[in-house]
Amino acid sequence: MTTATTPSRLPSLAEIMALLLPLAAAAGMGFFLLSGLPKGEDAHYSRARDDLRALRSLVIFSPQVPGTQPGLQYFVDSGQIPFLPKDPWGRPYQYRNPGSEYPYEIFSLGPDGMESKDDVTVWNLYGGR
Repeated sequence: MTTATTPSRLPSLAEIMALLLPLAAAAGMGFFLLSGLPKGEDAHYSRARDDLRALRSLVIFSPQVPGTQPGLQYFVDSGQIPFLPKDPWGRPYQYRNPGSEYPYEIFSLGPDGMESKDDVTVWNLYGGR
């Protein structure tokens, strides 16, 4: 018994385009999304701002606002968060209550590790000190 085989046909241009266009669009969207992410030092500052917003939310919604001592460690000790994040430069975030200019202050010392103009503060996320 012989089996009849039909000659294989090549896909039409329309069929090829129907497959390639969604793939090209997805690849283009991926490139767009990846190219929009901050890089280098901008990524560090962006992460510090995100962390500070989260830490500020803890302070705002906490039934008790901690003083300078125990500081942010209060949120770990009370079980509200599992650990304190380090800033993007590997140092602990700073906290003062009362602050020198505001009721409380949460900030990163920035890349130089000293209080200076490159710090990221919860009250001025984009402008430093």
